[in-house]
Amino acid sequence: MPVAMGMKDMDAILSVTDALGIHREAVTVPLRRKDPGEVRAVAGGQVHIVAPESVEIEAWLPALRAELEKLGFHAPAEEES
Repeated sequence: MPVAMGMKDMDAILSVTDALGIHREAVTVPLRRKDPGEVRAVAGGQVHIVAPESVEIEAWLPALRAELEKLGFHAPAEEES
């Protein structure tokens, strides 16, 4: 049976999507983790993220960021002061 995500897990995922400038309302994350995990773009500019069950969330975050970057998401450029 898949493992449920906790708030710490969700916060970790949202820290990555926030850093890439993805609006939180554009992100869907099922509350059940399931291997092998999945990151995909869906209609309407939404991003669907399924966290893997067999990998700790913190260890998976670099892979999550890489997958989001493959989909074309990048950190917003910092404005000059």
